[in-house]
Amino acid sequence: MKMPIVRLYILRVFARFFGLALFVFVALLVMLNFVQIVNQGVLSGFSFYFLAKSVIYLLPNIIGSSLPLAFLLAMLLSLGQMSQDGEIIALRAGGFSFSSIFSCVLWAAVLSSALLLAVNNWLGPAALRRSTDYTISMVNRVSKIELKPRTFQQLADWVLYAADVNNLTGTMRGVKLVRRINKGETPAFVTKINASDGLYRMVEDSGLEVDLGGGQFSQTDCKHPENILYGSFASYKTLLPFFSESSRGRNLNQREISTAGLLARLKAGDADSDVAVKYRIEIASRFALALAPLVFFLVGAPLGVVLDKRGRSAGFGISLLIIFFYYGLTISGMVICKKYQQLFPWSIFAPALLTGVAGLWLWKQRLYGK
Repeated sequence: MKMPIVRLYILRVFARFFGLALFVFVALLVMLNFVQIVNQGVLSGFSFYFLAKSVIYLLPNIIGSSLPLAFLLAMLLSLGQMSQDGEIIALRAGGFSFSSIFSCVLWAAVLSSALLLAVNNWLGPAALRRSTDYTISMVNRVSKIELKPRTFQQLADWVLYAADVNNLTGTMRGVKLVRRINKGETPAFVTKINASDGLYRMVEDSGLEVDLGGGQFSQTDCKHPENILYGSFASYKTLLPFFSESSRGRNLNQREISTAGLLARLKAGDADSDVAVKYRIEIASRFALALAPLVFFLVGAPLGVVLDKRGRSAGFGISLLIIFFYYGLTISGMVICKKYQQLFPWSIFAPALLTGVAGLWLWKQRLYGK
């Protein structure tokens, strides 16, 4: 009957530090990403709705990145406090082995790694894709435009130029409109409109309505340049949307594709050799990084016990060193794999293996001998 109470107490101490550390790391990363997203859209009068959606859909990736860091820091601080207060010695005197004392933290590490597997391979890529879509929508779906004379203004798929602009009356002279429609990354059609004068007005949350007079219209087929559609008009009215429809078919970064999607693309052979290497490295790194809580448990448990009176600052410093070592070597392994493909995937999993071996050695030296 004593064992569940002991485990519950240790888990409660660990959870208190873990919750605080996770909150701090998540808050810092949210703030950094918030500033980055704002910098992309602040000049366009962005919508706070799209900003909020962009940040919310980043949370799975932010939590996935913060969880291993918070786990290591919480373990070192919680075990260090218990060791400093003499509670570890008391439990040992009561007949509990180190394996029994740390069993609840081990299960927390296993659950954390399982959660990271789901986030890294499925939930994170899907959420990152949605976040990027909302960021693009925020930048493209502007809420204010100040046209300037003799300046090319990008509006979604359109480029607008006017030799003279009056922002008070909305009149323009010497107007040129160009639109390029792509199929994938290849230009398909180019539309050009020239007009001697025109009017424009803002349509809220939709785009810029343009009413042109006295001009010419032409459309060129890029595959068959000899096919040109041409005409003149006395009056032409159109809406230049804030949101680019062509951006819906944008090329996805490998981090925005689930592991199942990456494997399907590799199996289909659609990707060239360089892109295929990126896909394989991305898949391997997702599994390697998911092992971080288990590896940090092996290293952190013996270190947390021997902190004693060295204080919490020592635990914080040690956790930073382990984090820099582990993630620095993992990133270096990913870079090495790109250059020396024969080392794939060993160089990516080497940091986890080395850190795990170091943790087992610490267990033998610090815990089994006591």
